[in-house]
Amino acid sequence: MTKFKFFRKFRLRITLILPFVLQITLAIGLVSYLSFHSATIAINNLATQLRSELTARIERELKGYFTTPHHINLLNSSAFLQGDLDFANPQNLAQMLQQMKISPFIFTIYCGTEKGEFIGTGLNNPLIDQEIYFIVVNNSTKYHFHLYHLDSQGNKLNFVSDDGFYPTKERPWYQKAIQSKKATWSDIYLDFNTLLPTITAVTPVYDQTSKLLGVCGVDVSTPSEFRQFLSSLKIGKTGSAFVMDRSGKIISSSTQENLTIGMGEKAQLIQAINSSEPLIKETAIYLKNKFKNFQNIESSEQLSFKLKGEKQFVQVLPFNDNKGLDWLIVVTLPEADFMEEIYENAHQTFLLTIGALLIAILIGMFTTRWIIRPIRRLTVASVEITKGNLQQNIPPSPIIELETLGNSFNSMGQQLSGYFHALKFRETELEELLNSYARFVPNEYLQFLGKDSIVDVELGDYVCKEMAILFSDIRSFTTISEKMTPQEIFDFVNIYLSYVSPEIRAHDGIIVKFLGDGLMAVFPKGADQAIAGGIAKARKVEEYNQIRRKNGLLPINIGMGIHFGNMMLGMIGESTRMGGDILSDNVNLAARLEGLTKYYGVTLIISENVLNRLVNPEKYQIRFLDQVIVKGRTEAIKIYDVLDAEIESIKIKKLKTLLYFESGLKYYRQGNFNEAKNKFMEVLNVNPTDQVVHLYLERIEDLLNQSENLENWSGIWTFDNK
Repeated sequence: MTKFKFFRKFRLRITLILPFVLQITLAIGLVSYLSFHSATIAINNLATQLRSELTARIERELKGYFTTPHHINLLNSSAFLQGDLDFANPQNLAQMLQQMKISPFIFTIYCGTEKGEFIGTGLNNPLIDQEIYFIVVNNSTKYHFHLYHLDSQGNKLNFVSDDGFYPTKERPWYQKAIQSKKATWSDIYLDFNTLLPTITAVTPVYDQTSKLLGVCGVDVSTPSEFRQFLSSLKIGKTGSAFVMDRSGKIISSSTQENLTIGMGEKAQLIQAINSSEPLIKETAIYLKNKFKNFQNIESSEQLSFKLKGEKQFVQVLPFNDNKGLDWLIVVTLPEADFMEEIYENAHQTFLLTIGALLIAILIGMFTTRWIIRPIRRLTVASVEITKGNLQQNIPPSPIIELETLGNSFNSMGQQLSGYFHALKFRETELEELLNSYARFVPNEYLQFLGKDSIVDVELGDYVCKEMAILFSDIRSFTTISEKMTPQEIFDFVNIYLSYVSPEIRAHDGIIVKFLGDGLMAVFPKGADQAIAGGIAKARKVEEYNQIRRKNGLLPINIGMGIHFGNMMLGMIGESTRMGGDILSDNVNLAARLEGLTKYYGVTLIISENVLNRLVNPEKYQIRFLDQVIVKGRTEAIKIYDVLDAEIESIKIKKLKTLLYFESGLKYYRQGNFNEAKNKFMEVLNVNPTDQVVHLYLERIEDLLNQSENLENWSGIWTFDNK
């Protein structure tokens, strides 16, 4: 039944056109989806193949770079073993000189002995085109690191520099070879000259009795050529490739990012998860989270993850050479790099679909226009009748059924015309009546009770809830009203209430009732709204007083009390008359707090319940006032003075004396009245108009004169009057 009603709301023209549109949309949409889906599968396959090809190329390139150093070590180890290397008096290193020319990323070739001797060739700074040096450490150099120039034949020439004592056997590369007892690689480090990632290929040299003779090594920097190679790879438009060790440090990458952080000896390789390149960083974070640790990646993996909502294809491949190298090759390809053309095709397909739909709609409109023309006249007439234009004259139609219906419309319009005028008059009367009722039971009151209209309210309707309640009153209203006529009193009260009442509503308060010159309001949303509403009300009174002063009238003062607790807000009375009210003992307590403002000479007093329910108590300046038992209750409550409700000059003075005031209260509650008196006098020196302090000084005098009241002193003051 519901579906039938829903479909009856379609226009006839749409009903006739819709099948054409749906057929075309379904056909084109299905074709577009299948095309897009097939393209996506093809792209995924292409990305898989491309990732595999790229990682394989990078692996081959790395093997090419890091195989040669160990071959060089084998040659030098053989020369070492055969005695062809003269460590005591070296003069020619032609073999090492030629080896230096084999690869651009080898910048030092050397051998060291168990005696601490060392010979080799090396570049002083491989980043620039400089000479290859002859390096010697032996007894004749006092085991200092001496550099000499080399000629083109590898002969030692003139002395260049002494770089200080060089403990060959203690060097990390030497110790690494001894520990491994076979050809291996050192840990990767930053060369102090180049700050490039550097690694040393080392091979221990043993004689026929397996006695260690020494170690040969080759220093290899991760070359700029390798980084250029990575950069030259076609990794989509925005893809990246990088190589990192198992600790996550980047050894090389296809980006131009600086691979080190820090300066000098403190320089170190950056961690991939801290890379400034978002794609490298997020890829490393994803791999670390997936495998828990980079050490756990044991085989080639093809994965994917989302970065900013876009899919990223990842391939990670472990690289090792069985001599200690254990790195990871990572290639990341954004799916968007491959899908751009697919998205463009989808966009064009979408435009074609829209074009086809527009054409279908135009054809449908042309086809249906001549069918629905008679019906349209009848529809227009019925719409006009619903708008109140009852005088409709539908012309005859060649269709018998439509002509009969048109005559019925003409007759019905004439009959409804009379009824409509009478109904409109009654509606105006009812609207005025409801507006009048709303003045007595406001809309926010109805909303709180869950009622849509005043006619839904029934005697006994109520809502029980914890909320804040505010009582407010004008000080010395009787004295002010004695000098006024009854009309002036009503005008004064109404003007005053028109100023302050909107502030209550602006802070989500509900004015339950007006109490002559006062009012009672609740704040269902919390204590913060109640205090904010009370402060705003006080500000409005200040504005009103400025107007009264301009008119030669005395300013007025108000008192407000706020409490928080469980209350029942609802409708009370009897069947012929009822009104909104609040029923709760907490209402009486709020009224007592409002009465205490006159006694303490403050504007706004709140209970401890209110303070404890504040979400943002730091927004307000609040000072502890007293611990009292009000009339009608047996339990003591703590009350507080909200300084923000005072005029600015009084607030500033109270804040200046707050520490003295709090100290005085502390001594007062402890029964140390002399110290309390001294502190309160300090307050009066700054703020002589603080009525609270005068009140405490009077209490202290009375208590000191009546020693019998001090035996069970608790700091709680009991009020016998309201």
